[in-house]
Amino acid sequence: MTESSTVQLDEPTRTLLLQVIRERGYSRSEEPFRLSAGGLSHDYIDMRRAVARGEDLQLAANAVTQVLKTAGIEFSAIGGMTMGADPVAHAVALVAKTNWFSVRKAEKEHGSKRRIEGAEVTTRTPVVAFEDTVSTGKSVFDAIDVLVGAGAKVVAACTLLDRGDAATKEFAQRNIPYFALFTYRDLGIEPIA
Repeated sequence: MTESSTVQLDEPTRTLLLQVIRERGYSRSEEPFRLSAGGLSHDYIDMRRAVARGEDLQLAANAVTQVLKTAGIEFSAIGGMTMGADPVAHAVALVAKTNWFSVRKAEKEHGSKRRIEGAEVTTRTPVVAFEDTVSTGKSVFDAIDVLVGAGAKVVAACTLLDRGDAATKEFAQRNIPYFALFTYRDLGIEPIA
């Protein structure tokens, strides 16, 4: 199990990406925001907005690739639940010269009726489950369940920001290496319970 405190990210990349997240993706409000995980928070992080500029998306993809490479994680594809995983997973596929996939929230009602789009994920395909921001981990764990159901081998999970502590514990129980490039501590905000 690799915890966020041991993530290997060079200091210039770490500093710049954290600055991008703070300046382009973070907002604080007196009126609390409702989070997709169901909780309330005065702190809101919109990671898709944070990395919407091409250069910021490339920075995020380079950071994810660097962390996975440093940890020795070998994978054929990266992705997770659509929409949260899509932009960075697509960019990592370009940077790392690998494949991307998206997991639909529900099976399509037409055509192939697939839940996993993009790269073909088959038995024993080594994949990284990705989510841009993790609060409780529900979205990334739902994606992992779909991937495992398709026979994929989940070799690691990764996020740009973990807003709590619950996901780290669950990944440890599932014996899946987990890499959070940043945590709520790095932003100086309250954790999501």
